[in-house]
Amino acid sequence: MSRIKLALGIVSDLKSLAESIEALVRAMESNEMANEEPVSEKPTTKKTKTKAEAPVVNESEDTTGEKQPSLEELRAVMADKSRDGFRAEVKAILMKYGANNLSSLDPKHYLSALKEVGELK
Repeated sequence: MSRIKLALGIVSDLKSLAESIEALVRAMESNEMANEEPVSEKPTTKKTKTKAEAPVVNESEDTTGEKQPSLEELRAVMADKSRDGFRAEVKAILMKYGANNLSSLDPKHYLSALKEVGELK
């Protein structure tokens, strides 16, 4: 085998390794996001969340009369945007409201943060 063919084989193997590492990181990220959700007390089988399921909405209203979103609803929207490639922008929105992560975000900022994340395109 020529040196060029060996080098091309190594490049191909490195690309495959990089793709595998990227897939592993994505799986770990989605696992971290899943671990942030509250765990139910009774054991259940794994269930994948479908987009048809409506997020739980807190019925309290803010001063403008709009319904205040729940933590679960905000988490779902932010997770979707993060997976769509807006991870840095989502993090910047959290930092804007003085939070390092979603769990530390003050509930009074949920509606504003949800609107900003929804505007990301």
